[in-house]
Amino acid sequence: MSGFDLAKSGLKLGECKKFSEAIECPLQGLEKILREKFSSGLFVAWQIQSVVWGKFDGKNLLLKGNLPPNVDDWLECRFFNEREELHLKRDGKILRGRYVRDEAGTGNFYVDSFARLWGENSSEADAWITLLDAPRKISMDIPCEDGGKKFYGLTTRNYIDSDEATGLSGYVDYRFVAIESAWDGD
Repeated sequence: MSGFDLAKSGLKLGECKKFSEAIECPLQGLEKILREKFSSGLFVAWQIQSVVWGKFDGKNLLLKGNLPPNVDDWLECRFFNEREELHLKRDGKILRGRYVRDEAGTGNFYVDSFARLWGENSSEADAWITLLDAPRKISMDIPCEDGGKKFYGLTTRNYIDSDEATGLSGYVDYRFVAIESAWDGD
């Protein structure tokens, strides 16, 4: 189901087996950890001065225009694909966080949700597009294989668990899944 279809439909409960592991690495050891733990996918990094989106091809971090990422400026980052996510936050010269992977099986419940990213596609269809919010004079470049759509959004997976003492259930964790079209018009 596409992100836009997900947004138009009601929430649906899914089930998988979730594997999670705490991760810690030095800033300059990020690419080594990625090669060991994460296959390939997209990433977003919150920097001191901006937010950047990119790709990890299994070996290298790639930004639009093949610019090198400046990991020294990163405050937080999420590497994600349909199956897994590595989420890290900076603590001095160390990145700390967790790696989570969905596996076949049962035991963990989740709900996928979809939210549109701000801005409208203002670029030609290629592996990167620019979302522009002209009234606010802001833009961002996102990696996207389906670059011909007007709007895009982010699919997230929200994991559910219950508190044995109260019997109440709620979201206990979430991860990014994909950037997808948020438009079914022309």
